[in-house]
Amino acid sequence: MLGLVSLSSNVTRRNFLKTSAAAGAGLVLPFHLSAKRFAHATCGSSASNSFSPSAWLELSTTGDVKIWCGKSEMGQGVFTALPMIVAEELSCDWRRVQVVQADLDEKFGDQLTGGSGSVRTSYDSLRKAGAAARELLLGAASVRWNVARSECHAENGFIVHTATQRKLTYEQLLDAASALQPQANPGLKIPSEFVLVGKPTRRTDTKLKITGAAKFGLDTRLPGMLIASVERSPVYGGTPLGFNAHEVKSAPHVRDVFELESAHLTHQFGETSGPGSRNYSCAGVAVVADSTWAAVQARKLLKVEWNEPPSASESTLIIRERMHHNASEPGSVIRSDGDFDKAYAAAAKKIEAVYELPFLAHATMEPGNCTAHFHDGSCELWAPTQIPGAAAESVASALGIPRERVKVHVTFIGGGFGRRLIQDYAVEAALISRSAGAPVQVVWSREDDLRHDFYRPAACHILQAGLDEQGRLSSWRHRGSSPSIETFYNGTGISPGAAAQVDSLDFPALFIPNFRLEFSVAECGMPLGYWRSVDASGNQFVLSSFFDEAAQAAGRDAVEFLLAAFGPARKIPVGNGETLDVGRRRKVVELAAEKSAWHKSLTAGRGRGIAVAFGWGSYVAQVAEVTWDAKNGNLRIDRVVCAVDCGTAINPLGVQAQMEGAINFGLAQALKSAVTISAGRVEQSNFNDYEVLRLSDAPPVIEVHIVPSSERPGGCGEVGVPAAAPAVANATFAATGKRIRRLPIRAADLLSG
Repeated sequence: MLGLVSLSSNVTRRNFLKTSAAAGAGLVLPFHLSAKRFAHATCGSSASNSFSPSAWLELSTTGDVKIWCGKSEMGQGVFTALPMIVAEELSCDWRRVQVVQADLDEKFGDQLTGGSGSVRTSYDSLRKAGAAARELLLGAASVRWNVARSECHAENGFIVHTATQRKLTYEQLLDAASALQPQANPGLKIPSEFVLVGKPTRRTDTKLKITGAAKFGLDTRLPGMLIASVERSPVYGGTPLGFNAHEVKSAPHVRDVFELESAHLTHQFGETSGPGSRNYSCAGVAVVADSTWAAVQARKLLKVEWNEPPSASESTLIIRERMHHNASEPGSVIRSDGDFDKAYAAAAKKIEAVYELPFLAHATMEPGNCTAHFHDGSCELWAPTQIPGAAAESVASALGIPRERVKVHVTFIGGGFGRRLIQDYAVEAALISRSAGAPVQVVWSREDDLRHDFYRPAACHILQAGLDEQGRLSSWRHRGSSPSIETFYNGTGISPGAAAQVDSLDFPALFIPNFRLEFSVAECGMPLGYWRSVDASGNQFVLSSFFDEAAQAAGRDAVEFLLAAFGPARKIPVGNGETLDVGRRRKVVELAAEKSAWHKSLTAGRGRGIAVAFGWGSYVAQVAEVTWDAKNGNLRIDRVVCAVDCGTAINPLGVQAQMEGAINFGLAQALKSAVTISAGRVEQSNFNDYEVLRLSDAPPVIEVHIVPSSERPGGCGEVGVPAAAPAVANATFAATGKRIRRLPIRAADLLSG
């Protein structure tokens, strides 16, 4: 059996997504202890031409190596990075490696893809899997040559007898190796021995994608498959009262029209729903047809009368006023160090600011979809999901069948960003397939995707800080209010700390003697979910921007002020199994400042700003350089310089791509994106009114500087996002003298008095 971690009820989604490295290799054993169980495994091969020493790899007599990827590939590069870890320890020929996407299977352990945890939680397991196979081959060669195991080494798909330079290919040793028992703790390489890990490596999925061979969820085709398009309640929680089913059924190629009830969605991380939990799929009306075109056209004929919940009266203005009121009053104390009131009263200089953030959609390039085939009391899914196990659990619950009767095939994903953590599209496909009596693919339109997302919460933050006579921060109070993702999933019975959508417990909390953090939940009817970089996407905009305000109030350079606040290099436990390495944090700030020529003067109308992020085992600092054209009211981002310390960079090309993508993702919230509400409905419908970053908006120069490191790998998917918006906001202040305290940045804010 595989070793699985049991997550307690105290582990929240937010903490798991931010700190899942704490689980480390305990998530899954790297290989089954009986090599014979996997010897001559099938996996599409005949019984005489392959050898699978573990769940993760198969060696063929042709010299080819298959390596399974147990995480979901959604553009972040795990289809390359994870196999590189196995191949490094196996010492095989990388050119002979074929990567295979793993379907849901307990032998692969926890297949959650989120919280920048794929490499961090798989690193030890995959290294041991590769090393165990290598040791079997070394053992087989030493027996054949009648030499000591220590006299042999593995190199690029060969076992070499070091003294005589005799060689045997891996394929020549498969039969003998399959008879041996793998070691539970094989010897691992030291970093100086790496020949693949740490080297820039082209992605294994590039050719598949440019040739069209890659299979995304929408590419699924099954014999007899029907297509479903669903008209969902325009207000989350609404239900259909009546609809013109007979008229729509008469449309060409329509097979059926029926009500689709909402279903509870099983939690991804093991929490138990409490009173007030609102985690369910949308109710609506399904139109099932022979083709996508027929389903979409017939759906346009639908006339649905809706029973709408009380949240149909909500609007952006109402929610904004609720959050501002909450943040203006004392909230639940999340952290309190020293005596803020006393220190603030005695401060030589005081500053205060209000920051606001909008709701945001995930807006993945591939809209929601899933294919399901329910038959004979079982269900088979073809799903672009970040958590195949949760898809199986949710579908089993909705269908009322045992979990083991759900099979999940994992496809490539056209963008996740947290949206594919939620399994509503899989549940819809399964329920519709059962009703239709055929395999069904549910296809969401772009409008469906934007108006029925699970949104990053809007928020209001009110901050106060005091400076002493020497211009040092002596006090800081942060009051935040937003809807709570945690109560959305877990109900209202959780603790205030668990409900809080703030993550400023590591900075500036640890570096200011008198610090207080308070939070108040602002109730609303919107469906909520985690957006890329979890809470930090919005909170770091607030923290890094207000910290820049403090530096300006102190009359000090922002980089110098930041480094002075950090203090000397040291390690500080910050909870959840993580340790803040102040030396590593200082290093990225210093490197970003150096590479951006921080102290070099700029012409009028141009400015630089810096912001930082820490989490997921990694450290990032970003410097943005902007130009403000007051005549045309145009803000242009000229350059972003990013310094990242992610520990061992498995594939530096992948790290660079992750940082570049994350920066542009973060710039979208800085410049473009916002969801607004009217009558409980999302007003945006497509990329014409929910804007994302376009090529013309993106900085022409993004520099990524990776700090060389042999530390354990950190995450890269999340940590590049949070610093982008505040770096631009701080640069904008330097260029214009105007503070940006709400996103997205509006020309009106820069042109006003």
